[in-house]
Amino acid sequence: MTRWTSGHSAALTRSPIVALNFHEIGAEHRASVRETLRHVAGLGPRYDPDEPATADGPRVFVAFYDGMRDAALFGAEECAALGLKAYFFPLFEHYDPHLANVTDDEWRQIAAVHEIGFHTAGHATVAEVTHLTVQREVLAPIARIEAITGYRPRIGAWKGGSRFDPDQLGDRTARAEGIRHLVSNWSIERVPPSR
Repeated sequence: MTRWTSGHSAALTRSPIVALNFHEIGAEHRASVRETLRHVAGLGPRYDPDEPATADGPRVFVAFYDGMRDAALFGAEECAALGLKAYFFPLFEHYDPHLANVTDDEWRQIAAVHEIGFHTAGHATVAEVTHLTVQREVLAPIARIEAITGYRPRIGAWKGGSRFDPDQLGDRTARAEGIRHLVSNWSIERVPPSR
């Protein structure tokens, strides 16, 4: 998409997406997060990027980034209790190992209810992925998610939330590995097929 049109505005009005994005959730904020999740659970169905909107009204996208243990386990439990299927974007080589020690078995349990997406190994931006780091930052996390969940991730997010750029090695590699959607700071976009 190169320019926003009145058609885009009309489509957004017909079927908006309510997005909640979480990283770390301190104990003092859990009640507020719980209340917010409860509120959005009643707004509409879960947003699934592969399913067209079936009716007017909002769809709900709830995501937890970076695989911080307390936030991931709390978010998975709260969303499941509310009937919300959430997206989780873990880091497997976390910048703060004390915050992120979710085991593969726990990720497997989360994936039984929710969806695990790609978010690099060590919190890299797409521009930081080079021929020397692509195995570690892109290929290994995608393979690990598949080993844990039994499926290849179809949705991903880069640090900084960048949109798809075919000139970036990380984006090209993620697309070749099955990533079909990218969550950025301002959109959830379908990754264009390679030409």
